[in-house]
Amino acid sequence: MTPTPSPTRSGGNGLLASSRLLRVLRYPDFRLLWIGAFLSFTGGRVENVAQGYFVFQMTGDEFKLSLTAFAWNLPVLVFGLIAGSISDHIDKRAVLIWTQVAFALNALFLAAATYFGFVTYWEILLVSFLNGLVSCIEMPTRQSIVSRVVPPEELAAAVPVNAMTFNVARICGPALGGLLLTWTGVAACYFLNGVSFLALVWSGFAIKADLRSNQPERGPMKDLVFEGALYTFRDPRLRTLFVLETFTACFGMAYLPLLPAYVHEVLGMTSEAQAKQGLGFTYTAVGIGALVGLVVITQLADSPRKGLIIRLAMWGMSLGLLLLSFMRAPLLAYPTLSVLGAAAIMQLNTTNALFQLLSPDRLRGRVLAMHIWALNGLAPFGVLLSGWIAKASNSGSAISLPFHGVSLAMAASSLAMAIGAIGAVFARRGLSNLVYDPSAL
Repeated sequence: MTPTPSPTRSGGNGLLASSRLLRVLRYPDFRLLWIGAFLSFTGGRVENVAQGYFVFQMTGDEFKLSLTAFAWNLPVLVFGLIAGSISDHIDKRAVLIWTQVAFALNALFLAAATYFGFVTYWEILLVSFLNGLVSCIEMPTRQSIVSRVVPPEELAAAVPVNAMTFNVARICGPALGGLLLTWTGVAACYFLNGVSFLALVWSGFAIKADLRSNQPERGPMKDLVFEGALYTFRDPRLRTLFVLETFTACFGMAYLPLLPAYVHEVLGMTSEAQAKQGLGFTYTAVGIGALVGLVVITQLADSPRKGLIIRLAMWGMSLGLLLLSFMRAPLLAYPTLSVLGAAAIMQLNTTNALFQLLSPDRLRGRVLAMHIWALNGLAPFGVLLSGWIAKASNSGSAISLPFHGVSLAMAASSLAMAIGAIGAVFARRGLSNLVYDPSAL
């Protein structure tokens, strides 16, 4: 079924018709997906603030903070490519609905366990692993739905607008999470997240587009898995995007799980009230930057200079992480976190759009799974390394270093990102000819 714009919004030559940011919202099914995802992601960010605070208060261990993120990412590493292959061959509506139900049950379990006082760190770790397992198939399925609810010529604009659901939620969610954490505690944050998944369940039922698989016959699983990987690595553009995104996932984003420790150790917010409020502000600062970055790349959706965007974003992350490792004042740290949020989202969402635009429809779920695998499946190693550096350098033997703890972990990530950015400068062939081509769809 060809997506059609809403009759009341489709015409005219005014701002609505010309704005890349708004034009895709004319499509009713896209609006349903956007609203459901935004509400669900807002709940997720509320939980993220509460869980980061809770785990660090429970353990006081930077490595265990990283291990919680690792537990979520590990299933994506192991099963991500298989799940991407499966997502091309099953009903996307059913996947969207049932995965949200699974997420909701996990969040509600943690809400009950926290409220009644029997929750342990290992239960949080197990739930993170189970959520990662469900995410293996939920992420490529949800993202590939975008190409079903907008026409091909709008896909370059629709991908960053769709990603805005997550990044607007990164502003609203942490602010709400900080307040809810202070007023009602951790259990209420878990409960709100559990309820928020009903929004995407509603969207799954309400979307009218045909979300059934257009590939009813499956080949051998081995071929299904490796076909997407081979297509990615044979195309020099996709191969380069994959490698550069892996650098960012492993090193440029590794600071995020360590923010609860950063607020406590580096910014000096040691009291309970300060830590809760400061953590909400740090996540919100990242979200504000991400939203600004999304607005910029949405307006540049038709620009042929996407390679330059990726290069500048990687240099921005390297510089931002280095500055953050020096900073001890919250009023300086928050703008720097916004720069990191903007730079990361400009690279990752540009890459997301290119993975979809440069792949044929029959392979889109599998090729998109490679993007998700780079972003989430390979990231655990960088996250664990950063957590280990932060913990090990806080020992007595490291006290003479100019940096230690979370600051040293961020400086090391900055160096790694600089190496990746230098590679991007020389990757001329891989970052050229990144232009929307309808024949690729």
